Amino acid sequence: MCKTHLRFFLSFATVFTIVTSCIRKERVDTPKDIFEVLAPGYDLMAFIAEIEKKNMAEVSDSLEVKFKRIGFEAVKSLPFIIGNDTVTKIDGLFMWVNPNNGVSVFMYEFNNNKDANSQWLELRQHIDRYTGIDMGGGGTYYLKLEPDIPSSLNATFLAGKKIFQFRKPLGFTSSDHVELNETQQQEVISANENIIEALNLLVEVFVSEKNKIYKPLNGKFLTEDKRMFGFINFWTEVKYNFAFFDQVPNLDWHQVLIDYLPKVRNASSNLEYFRILQEVCALLNDGHTNIFIPSELQSEFGFPAVTISSIDDALFITNTDIQFERKIPLGSKLIRVDGLNVEKYIEKQIRPYISSSTEHIRRNIEAHEVLKGMRTDSVRIEILTPANQLRQLSLSRNPSDTEWVIKNEPWELSSFRKIGDIAYVSLNSFGNSQIVEQFEGYLDSIQSSKALIIDLRKNGGGSSWNGYNILKHLTDQPIITSKWKTREHRPAYKAWGAFVDEDSDNLGSWDREVLASYNDDYWFESGPDTIAPSNDQVIKLPTVVLIGNNTGSAAEDFLVAADPIDHFTTMGDYTYGSTGQPMILRLPGGGKARICTKRDTYPDGREFVGYGIQPDILVSRKLEDILTEEDSVLKKALNQLMENL
Repeated sequence: MCKTHLRFFLSFATVFTIVTSCIRKERVDTPKDIFEVLAPGYDLMAFIAEIEKKNMAEVSDSLEVKFKRIGFEAVKSLPFIIGNDTVTKIDGLFMWVNPNNGVSVFMYEFNNNKDANSQWLELRQHIDRYTGIDMGGGGTYYLKLEPDIPSSLNATFLAGKKIFQFRKPLGFTSSDHVELNETQQQEVISANENIIEALNLLVEVFVSEKNKIYKPLNGKFLTEDKRMFGFINFWTEVKYNFAFFDQVPNLDWHQVLIDYLPKVRNASSNLEYFRILQEVCALLNDGHTNIFIPSELQSEFGFPAVTISSIDDALFITNTDIQFERKIPLGSKLIRVDGLNVEKYIEKQIRPYISSSTEHIRRNIEAHEVLKGMRTDSVRIEILTPANQLRQLSLSRNPSDTEWVIKNEPWELSSFRKIGDIAYVSLNSFGNSQIVEQFEGYLDSIQSSKALIIDLRKNGGGSSWNGYNILKHLTDQPIITSKWKTREHRPAYKAWGAFVDEDSDNLGSWDREVLASYNDDYWFESGPDTIAPSNDQVIKLPTVVLIGNNTGSAAEDFLVAADPIDHFTTMGDYTYGSTGQPMILRLPGGGKARICTKRDTYPDGREFVGYGIQPDILVSRKLEDILTEEDSVLKKALNQLMENL
């Protein structure tokens, strides 16, 4: 018999690949991977971090009683360990340990959020190598692996002005490539259950009753009342706050409520309920308005080891596992999925759940998700190979040990290199303020160049101000940002508006205001901001900005602000076409929703949300570019700049 192991590959990346292997060469369906094992604990940790409001003084007595009830004892001499590192204790640290299972808990409440954030940055460095799930800088649920030290399972997170550390030592050590046998795997599962028990206790103590409705499911079925509450709450917030109803003129939002209430009421599972919410959300056609299902349910889905790309409105296979390279030649066209013509399959199974502002992004998402389905099910496909041969295959949606034919480049926040006399800078996210510091570190090298290429093709957004703080180094003129508006609610105006004759020829400004409020079309409008150029280093070079379908949100705000700069040229493909300020809503059972509440335009009123920003020079992606790994957009930018140097 083949013995199955879990193999962990250590990396500094946020998400890690966890796979199973087998001595024999044939493929096997893997058991749940470590992310699925850890997901319930992570969900609880994230819930506490975002919801928890009560102060330690309010709950200390209750906390002590409840901890003792499940076997914990207060201690003073326990070393303060983050991962496998012993760190200096903070005076006043709450320390508890359960001698029955070895779980230790450390809690500390600072005077304010600033002090907590400062201490968190110091503690964070001790989570340097881990396998787990990251909250985006505010906490991690992880296995700590060291070559010569027993491993441990940990939950380390920041919650307002509190820092929490949960740790369960494990009875085995690891190395850079460690395989867990079945006994070790069960030890991790048991440790996870121990930490979940303690986290559930924190929920009991710190989370108010009104917020416990949002607690992660952990296998429990949502009641009809909770399902109805979640749907109606989302529907109501959309009705009063969504910024783009005019872009779905045929949508009757009140009729949506009538049509979907029975579906929500009769949902037979949590997954069906959240898919219904996604279907409702997709009716709004907005890329910043989404339903995010709980990770417990998301983990039920899987993909085969195949990448599908949309090229010229057809779907092509552009990457796969090397074991399928002969059976599924790259460049093959996808013809049928589970017996249906691929377009009919998409129309039935994929498109109803996609939230997108633009048709080209909707098509890209369809390509990405066309083979997505329940992890336990295989998917049948029919392809037309480049040699014009039809082939039928059945693929597992739970692949293991995937080794891609075309290797993915490791993601970086930014990168810089010189190509002859031309400086090339990729800015891959505005979601981290370090991008500004990194760019400023490139300025001297850019200054010595004759031209500049800024690559935003992988930049999905973040904070607009990070982009603006970069842009102010590239022009000596004031930067004019987007102007925006958001819906405004004045209930008395709405009441008065009911008595205004909208067909009258003598409406005054007050009449028009109350009538707009009555029609849910009353807005607060803000002009654009003006940002002065940098007082330090400003560089004016011939600049080409590379953009594409994945250039979105704050990266589009950057392009709007850069639009008047005469030494800038944009090149590539249409951008994502979606930005704005989303309102985040929690949903019962651990799901989330977001609703776009802010409508951005160019300073002169030109719209780009729902359309995408068109480049000055359009260079569409070709199938050959992907298969040969040739960057035709960069090549064209270099040629254009060199011709003019």
